[in-house]
Amino acid sequence: MSCIFAIAQYALLVRAHHSERGLATLAYGGTLHALATLVYAFTLGSRYNTLVAPILIAGLLVLLAGTRRFFARPALLGHWAWSLAISAIILSAQWLTSLNQYHAWILQCLTLLPLLLRIAYEARHADNDEHWPLPRLVLILIWLGYAGMMVFLICLPAYSLQNALLIILLMSNLALPYGYHNTLSHRLHTRLIKLNRYDALTGLFNRRGIEEYTVRELRRTQKYRQPLAIIGVNIKQFHEINQRYGFAAGDMALRKVARSLKSIAATTYPCGIGRFTGNDFILILSNMPIQQVRNTMLEIELAINSLQIEHSDSSFHLGCVIDVVRAGVHGNHANQLLMALQAAIEQRKNTKQLSNKTPLSPVEID
Repeated sequence: MSCIFAIAQYALLVRAHHSERGLATLAYGGTLHALATLVYAFTLGSRYNTLVAPILIAGLLVLLAGTRRFFARPALLGHWAWSLAISAIILSAQWLTSLNQYHAWILQCLTLLPLLLRIAYEARHADNDEHWPLPRLVLILIWLGYAGMMVFLICLPAYSLQNALLIILLMSNLALPYGYHNTLSHRLHTRLIKLNRYDALTGLFNRRGIEEYTVRELRRTQKYRQPLAIIGVNIKQFHEINQRYGFAAGDMALRKVARSLKSIAATTYPCGIGRFTGNDFILILSNMPIQQVRNTMLEIELAINSLQIEHSDSSFHLGCVIDVVRAGVHGNHANQLLMALQAAIEQRKNTKQLSNKTPLSPVEID
């Protein structure tokens, strides 16, 4: 039942999340591991049960490759593939020489032990952008527990070895699918939160993320009686850019603006940056003096005006409209401040349109 449960769990993981990296390899390795346990249970007490060891090690090698792929690294085994050859040599020594079954299993467990520790290390040393330490810690503890039970197994007398090994294999079949399932579930949950709060094009906050960040910062600054300013940046004539140069050029312009804003924010006070609408960006500045807010606005305007977007055989420059609202002056609630900022930006855009009637240049857009 334990083996059937493990195989079913791996199959359900692949069926439900077949596009996730490394899951198919994990399923193959877990299935081999479960089948080795099943064969060992049927051959318990016979002289043939050591034949299970190469299948078990092969399953762990595939699980190692799947774990590496699962944590965004190449599924390369390298010198770890020699553990399968070592297992075959131990098995041959048992059948061709006087090596007894007990010592053969001890040597096989010693071959398994570094492999188990290596898989735990691969789960610890995750090289990806996602951060889910608790589920990964559960997976690491499962592998370390598996390795610890192997150490305990080596210390047992001969008459208890086979039964204890079967118990350990059955327990690992129950625990390993849960560890990977828990880690994957947290990964998908983290990704869903990120999609809900971040803009896919620029990597900045989206509208929902901006609103939530503004509410949090407003509560914090009101509690500690600190100033809060919100800067709005509107990219001028963005609709004309899309029409003349295409949507790819518009996306490139938005990404460059986002990079400029992030580089400016890195040199100022901690702040939140987001893309509020199509061509509107927002910076939430906490506990910053008003004079420094104005200096930041000037720096943003100069940086965006100096951006040159190269697209195919043409290039164009960007321009922007910037305004600012402050908590306590333009409102005391997040929605009030954001609505006041949008109104101020629209008013400034209308004023500039009335004062500047020059036609759009194919070389420069400002």
